[in-house]
Amino acid sequence: MDINHFHYFDETALNSYLKPRKGEIKIGEKISYGTEYKNSTAKFILLGIEESIGVKGNLGVSGTHTAWNSFLKAFLNIQHTHKLNGESIHLLGNFNFQELAENAKTVEDFRELVPLIDDAVFPLIQEISNAGKIPIIIGGSHANAYPIIKGVSQAKDGTINVMNLDAHADFRALEGRHSGNPFSTAKAEGFMADYSILGLHENYNSQNMLDEMAKHKGIRYYFWEDIYLRKKISFEDAINDFIQLNQHKACGIELDMDSIEGVLSSAMTPSGFTTTEARYYAYKSAHNLHPAYFHICEAATELETGLKDNSTGKLLSYLVSDFVKGVLEN
Repeated sequence: MDINHFHYFDETALNSYLKPRKGEIKIGEKISYGTEYKNSTAKFILLGIEESIGVKGNLGVSGTHTAWNSFLKAFLNIQHTHKLNGESIHLLGNFNFQELAENAKTVEDFRELVPLIDDAVFPLIQEISNAGKIPIIIGGSHANAYPIIKGVSQAKDGTINVMNLDAHADFRALEGRHSGNPFSTAKAEGFMADYSILGLHENYNSQNMLDEMAKHKGIRYYFWEDIYLRKKISFEDAINDFIQLNQHKACGIELDMDSIEGVLSSAMTPSGFTTTEARYYAYKSAHNLHPAYFHICEAATELETGLKDNSTGKLLSYLVSDFVKGVLEN
């Protein structure tokens, strides 16, 4: 791990986010934080990735580096109760890779930087997984799914399955690393076994990519249009189908925020899943599978176009708490 890009959380940072209130206990008052996590009682290790490099390498709109800070403002101030015990969570810190992009100008420049991020991220994920913990990763582009899968796979000394709520399969050609090919890279390098995608949009997944995915026995998906336009299967039945397919093997849980209607993200959509459906996905997959990790990506509070939405962090906070509850209520 390149330590220069990772910042461990400390008491000063915690106090800058925490807003205590008399008669209440906030999550931030109960979670552990910093370098020592391996011997802690915490089951979940929370970390952020601040970068928009993978997005720019995929011809997308920058802004995914803004999600982590917004998430912390919301999450650290939710309530610690018998429904959500803050002592089950350890806040490790965050990667910040934005400085790498200072001199990047072309798509090729950004694509050359992504492997540097891969090499920094996967050893830490491997270390967390080796310690028997579940990493929860917030922020950045979907490019980071590859080093996360690699890290967990190497810790478990075998392939893992992946389940993804996403409008895009991100199984593009391996023409340089970016946010459009983390899963094709993980498949090609032998870290990912089966891949299940829920909610693909027909307008934004190429025939070439669909044909490539068809060559792999373990790749399954449901189009959003088959769920909501043609009514071939219900959202509930689609989730249940994927849970049944993935319940016997360690499974990474992916949630791309551009699958959710109206959420500020690198490829935001006016039509997609509701926030309620996304929360249900986070809870149900955590509750019914053996989650190897939880990765929420592509969210933003500010895009390079100037669009802003400060509610993104609160939604990220809901999704993380829903996932944690799903695991703990088993």
